[in-house]
Amino acid sequence: MILSKTPIGYVLIVCIVLLSVIACTEKGPPEISIKWPQMLVEGDSGAAFMVIFNKGKGSDTLKGCTVKEYTQLTCELHDIVKGRMQLVRDFEVPAGETLELKPGGRHLMLFGLPENLQGEITIVLHFEKTGDVPVKTGVVR
Repeated sequence: MILSKTPIGYVLIVCIVLLSVIACTEKGPPEISIKWPQMLVEGDSGAAFMVIFNKGKGSDTLKGCTVKEYTQLTCELHDIVKGRMQLVRDFEVPAGETLELKPGGRHLMLFGLPENLQGEITIVLHFEKTGDVPVKTGVVR
């Protein structure tokens, strides 16, 4: 082909190759689901645990949380760093992977809980791309 031997031809071929690579690496939306939520409460604070699945083709980031029934509560993301609990800004949830929030590792901390809290509450997880995901969880004292 004569076009492939001209400078414009080389530029066109490079553009076509680049567009093909971009098209093949296009991710897609995340697909978040939650399993096995549980909240352990002691006094006026609690720790929430669950498994967050991302079955989508794009990653997402858990940026924070609130509690639907108690909007005045503080809800924070925590991780264990060098054996100590530490407040963190967010948790990445890569495409096709899970984020496990569990005792001794990453978890949610809730502060300012009512002393008589029982039954079930709704923790609203705030994801960067997916948006708000409500999760009902039982309270264990």
